Amino acid sequence: MNFKMKQLLKNTAIILATVLLLSSCGSDSEGVDLTKPTADIALTRESGVYSPGSSILIDATFMDDTALKECQVSIASLRSLKGWDTDWDVEMHKITLSGTEMKLSGTRILEDIPTDIYYGDYQLSFKVLDEANNYTIYTIDITIN
Repeated sequence: MNFKMKQLLKNTAIILATVLLLSSCGSDSEGVDLTKPTADIALTRESGVYSPGSSILIDATFMDDTALKECQVSIASLRSLKGWDTDWDVEMHKITLSGTEMKLSGTRILEDIPTDIYYGDYQLSFKVLDEANNYTIYTIDITIN
């Protein structure tokens, strides 16, 4: 076999191996969940104004194309978001979710608002996760006075 023929066979083998490798890569990623979950979250108190000692309740619908996991709820004052000391240091609250759609009605989030809290504007944050750890963050502003 001459040199040109060997080179042609070698190039053909390289091209064939590359095509096979590229075509096999596509099948591994077909089962990966890349879609973020969604939610429709509303306060039960339309005004969004709360007083110390009261509870914050929500109505919500959570959705995902594959499987929901949880919703992580936290709160921060707009003062603390600007770098000032936090006014209400509360642990993040987790709501366990399941299925592809889950509805909540009148669900209490966080702990009751402390009686010695600073009045002012606060922001609730809802991080909705699915089983693949895709997430979407929603925020709702409230006022405490």
